[in-house]
Amino acid sequence: MAKYKFKIENETHEWPNQFITGREVREIDPGIPDTMDLFLKLRGEPGRLVKDDDRIDLADKGIEKFYAQDASSEAGAR
Repeated sequence: MAKYKFKIENETHEWPNQFITGREVREIDPGIPDTMDLFLKLRGEPGRLVKDDDRIDLADKGIEKFYAQDASSEAGAR
């Protein structure tokens, strides 16, 4: 069975399936809390927000790179 590689921050991980969901990425040790947003880095573009039920195809060319950052509040909200 093929293993697919991807990165969370700068740490490489392997996954047995072609697809992974945002929730599955969040659950990989040490985990990404729900208080943080998960993004997929795209070459030459801003990161794309990944929701829990989004399915990412790990067979796409290159290695997928995920990163997290604090969820920002709405502009002007207090």
